[in-house]
Amino acid sequence: MLKREVAKRVFAKEFEACRELEKSARSASETADSKSPNLLISPLGLILNRVFAIGVLTELDSIGTQNEMWKARIVDPTGAFTVYAGQFQPDASIFFSTVQVPAFIALTGKARIYEPEPGSVFISIRAEEANVVDEELRNRWVVDTAEQAVDRLEAFSDALACGYHGETLREYLLERGISEELAEGISIALERERAPQEFAKQLRASIREGLSALNFESEDPAGAKADQKEFVLELLREMGGGKGVDYASFVDAAISRGVPEELVEEVVRSLLSGGQCYEPKIGIIRLVG
Repeated sequence: MLKREVAKRVFAKEFEACRELEKSARSASETADSKSPNLLISPLGLILNRVFAIGVLTELDSIGTQNEMWKARIVDPTGAFTVYAGQFQPDASIFFSTVQVPAFIALTGKARIYEPEPGSVFISIRAEEANVVDEELRNRWVVDTAEQAVDRLEAFSDALACGYHGETLREYLLERGISEELAEGISIALERERAPQEFAKQLRASIREGLSALNFESEDPAGAKADQKEFVLELLREMGGGKGVDYASFVDAAISRGVPEELVEEVVRSLLSGGQCYEPKIGIIRLVG
């Protein structure tokens, strides 16, 4: 019986940067198995076939013609996942036919990559299962995923610093307590990535910003940040934020009440990163829940 791949926790930013892992780059045991799954590899060496993600469902479209097919956009603090579900994913398809936008969504699915021409790559998830969850569970996923991503970043930084390559690097990482799969993945990634340090820097910044948004109140011991965030939330609700508010009009309203534009932008960025509001279309912000 073919072993089912474990669904990996990964942020959208790292997932979007994945590319196909050629079978020639896999271990001998894997290449010998003709039924081995299609695998992707991230710039940090994460090897995956299935994904477990939680985020905010911000867009949902029925794109099928003869057979029903759903396309969804699910946002986390670093970016967005593109998700599909159709007749061969009946549970997920039924779920998307009834769920209301926006909502916090947990989903498990298979990673898919499509490259119509060199340099044009589309990464998506073919949903297997999806459920509505609450903000607390989403926040827990963000923290857990951040911890795993930071562990990869540290291992990756160690690999860059040591200067080893190939099998020597893999053995070095194994001696450092890195898992066999990640050690192999990092070794492969460093051979194929042109600017791995830049991606690692960007991902680290995205994770830091996302975690900061979840703990916005703790940034100011006197509670000023929390008060400012609450004021902006109340103003959004007052202006009909559940249905969507023109961002320019919202900023003007906040300024007229004595709130500096820079502060409004900072709070809105935090709300967007934290999944408490989103942009259903450019220039419009809408509260979640």
